[in-house]
Amino acid sequence: MTIAVPTRWPVLVAMLHWSTAALALATAGYAIYLLSPPDWSQPYIDRYMAGIGLHKAGGLIVLTLALCWVALRMVTPRPPLAVHGGMRRFVLGVHAVLMALVILLPLSGYAMDGFAGHGLALPGNLAVPPLLPRSDAAATFLSYPHKWAGYALLGLVALHIAGALRHAVDTEKGDVLLAMMPWASARR
Repeated sequence: MTIAVPTRWPVLVAMLHWSTAALALATAGYAIYLLSPPDWSQPYIDRYMAGIGLHKAGGLIVLTLALCWVALRMVTPRPPLAVHGGMRRFVLGVHAVLMALVILLPLSGYAMDGFAGHGLALPGNLAVPPLLPRSDAAATFLSYPHKWAGYALLGLVALHIAGALRHAVDTEKGDVLLAMMPWASARR
């Protein structure tokens, strides 16, 4: 039996890709905004305290979307890559690291909060309690890789976008960007 190889991702995979990407970028960008005040005077501390809950909720939603994306990808054949050899390995590596960061960043944020003695407040007065023993040293330690992994995520997203745009204008490589946009019409 031959399995047909699609030339485009199914709409559900594409929608999970785009919604995860948009929310991950918004969540990371919001964290940079929260952590970049001109000074740490009381108004900025209040802004941080009021806004960090949105960052945490965004991270939880990103984690959920990413896990759904991974589960769906396990049963969905991928369109062929337009690159070969070392570039193919590079592209697959970037994709793997992007997905790992999208999953590990929310988990590291939750661990950081758990070590700090904080749970995760959810809408409807629900909460995920801290499941880790309190350790301010561990919370502080985790804050650094969490922050730098966030910057790495943004850098890899920029690289991913640049690669997709490069292939969008290089017709010999195929319509790589259109493969992730099944609702768009094909070029003629």
